[in-house]
Amino acid sequence: MVAISPERPAAPPALGSIAEVHFLGSVIRVRVGIGGSTVSLDTFNSPATPPPAVGEKAEISFSSGDLLVLH
Repeated sequence: MVAISPERPAAPPALGSIAEVHFLGSVIRVRVGIGGSTVSLDTFNSPATPPPAVGEKAEISFSSGDLLVLH
C-alpha cells in the first residue's frame, strides 16, 4: 500500500497495480499502471515500511489541490 495521508477524499480511488519501483536513496519512486496510463509518485524511504512490490494492487486517491500535472 502506498499512503501519503490517512485522510480519504470523497471521490472513489483509482485502482491499478504497481508497475515499477525505483530506489533513489531517501526517496522511492513508484509508478502505478491505471488503465492505459501510468501515475508516478515519490515517497520517503522508511525502514519500517517496505516499498510495494511490482504487480501488487494499488489504490490512489488525492484531493485536487494536491495534484500537479506536468506536460
